[in-house]
Amino acid sequence: MKRKQYLIWVIGVFGIIGTLYGGYSVIDRASHGKALSIYGLILLILGILALGFFIAWAISVYFFNKKQAREKAALEAVKAEEERAKKEEEAKREPVELPKKEEKVETPKQDHSPRPQRSSYTYESRRSSSSSYSYSTAYVKLVGYGPVLRIEGPRIVDMRNNTYYRIEGNNVMQEGYGLRYEIRGNQIRDAFGGYLYEYSGSNINKVYGGYYASVSGSYITLYDLSQKYEMTDSLSNKQILVAAVLLFGNY
Repeated sequence: MKRKQYLIWVIGVFGIIGTLYGGYSVIDRASHGKALSIYGLILLILGILALGFFIAWAISVYFFNKKQAREKAALEAVKAEEERAKKEEEAKREPVELPKKEEKVETPKQDHSPRPQRSSYTYESRRSSSSSYSYSTAYVKLVGYGPVLRIEGPRIVDMRNNTYYRIEGNNVMQEGYGLRYEIRGNQIRDAFGGYLYEYSGSNINKVYGGYYASVSGSYITLYDLSQKYEMTDSLSNKQILVAAVLLFGNY
């Protein structure tokens, strides 16, 4: 047992004995019509103070241990999810060998009819629709704890509760739920509520509350410096708006 804990337990035992003995002394003298004992009264007061201090310490230790257990469980879940994502990424990178087919040599037939030109519209339109996202895996990490969000293009995973989101145009869909948020320009709103955050310059502002966080380099920092997040890759404005809602919540 550590010295500090030993001292606190001694205070607790003293609080119990002092309260019981001092209380007995005061009650006994009062019941017999005698004058109160100064020493008994002092012992009762000190015992009550010591007992109160011990109870407050025990409650704080209980909640601290409970919080530590929750944080440890959350961190283990995040590590397990990160490991699973890493294995999936490695599996995607492994080359797949296709069986070789025997090639038949055929004499090409000459066709003098005019060949239609291929339209590149479909290919170009698909390229332009996805050009605003980088499909490499990026993480948003709480400094000192580990990954919180995993971002793969329009797909965002809240690793704390394993909830999946997807950006479809200006809508943010939640898997198993449906439409969750809407993006209007540089602002994001609850699909069934009001506006939440806006991303302007290098600041993340509450639409109805003012400055709330800053984006500098690869870091998102809360206004009071109580939380700091690291982005492992650059994110688009829409991705940052969705990350802000998931990190800071509705209000």
